[in-house]
Amino acid sequence: MDNIRFTDVVIVGGGPAGSVCGCLLKRAGVDCVIVDRATFPRDKICGGGLTYKAWRLLEQLVPDVRYDYRPVTHMHLQFDDDPASEFESEFELRMTRRKDFDYSLLCHYQQAADGEVIQDAFVSYETLEDGQLLLTFKSGLRIRCRYLVAADGAHSRVRRQMFGRSRDEAVLFLEQYTEPTGAHEIFAHFSRDYFPGCFYKFPGPGRDIWGYMGPVTDRESFQKLLQRYRVPAGRLVGGYIPMNVVESTNDHIIFIGDAGGFPNRITGEGLYDAFKTAENAKVAIVEGKPFRQTNREVYAKMRAQDRLLRFANTSFCRIIFRWVIRHPRISKALFDAKMKRETWLPR
Repeated sequence: MDNIRFTDVVIVGGGPAGSVCGCLLKRAGVDCVIVDRATFPRDKICGGGLTYKAWRLLEQLVPDVRYDYRPVTHMHLQFDDDPASEFESEFELRMTRRKDFDYSLLCHYQQAADGEVIQDAFVSYETLEDGQLLLTFKSGLRIRCRYLVAADGAHSRVRRQMFGRSRDEAVLFLEQYTEPTGAHEIFAHFSRDYFPGCFYKFPGPGRDIWGYMGPVTDRESFQKLLQRYRVPAGRLVGGYIPMNVVESTNDHIIFIGDAGGFPNRITGEGLYDAFKTAENAKVAIVEGKPFRQTNREVYAKMRAQDRLLRFANTSFCRIIFRWVIRHPRISKALFDAKMKRETWLPR
């Protein structure tokens, strides 16, 4: 096999999951390389919010990484035209711009961890007789490795090769960006028309992010909401967030972050589990354990969230949620409690 590179681990995808996984592997003395087809910094549809759990976990895993963010603690929640719940959260949410945040993580992997990044597009993998993997990329580059970590997002090409073209559930998120205006707060509006989805505003660095997601997300509904709240016209962008977990059929191919279908089933937030699955992938590789074992708590949490999502789609849940939103003290207590833990459901 002439003109083939050798390395222990190839990480396909240089987003938060891939970059954090690369940092952890390099720190553990594992030879790895990140391959991504994008030119960084690159934009990505995402509210960009780091919950308390997410930024605390990032600090534990990569304590010396630095990134720009805008802290926010004021919450403004409303259901239809009911009185709003406004409160100060006990914990700050860190609002980032994903273009800059992702680039900060990737640069940290390159500079602090002395990691290598190759700009190229994944094409295919094959399993060799000795169990190792041979990866082929668009440029003609071929890399032989022990592990392939798929961190290439919602439209993962690695996942597509293993499982075929996805027909699984995904939720469409729509966003529009404007100049910063109004109160420095997170605003979320809920309605019987699109519950358990919501219409929201996040005060990101240098811009406000207006977004919308629901059981059936469409451009017309989003534009009506933007007009209702007198949001200046702008370019709409959208992206699908996968809501199904995949479990690899090969212990040496590991799916993390959105590629593995790990975003939160209710909110779509995926950064916490991007970091957590990156850590679990590193443990699996370093200790030679199956990822299904090191990641078992995340799999269990996703099953619990699937049950919660089914409950959220009932009229009974909508009634309870609407009642909670009418009471700021209860809203604050539940919100702060959720910032401290990942799930309330048994696993």
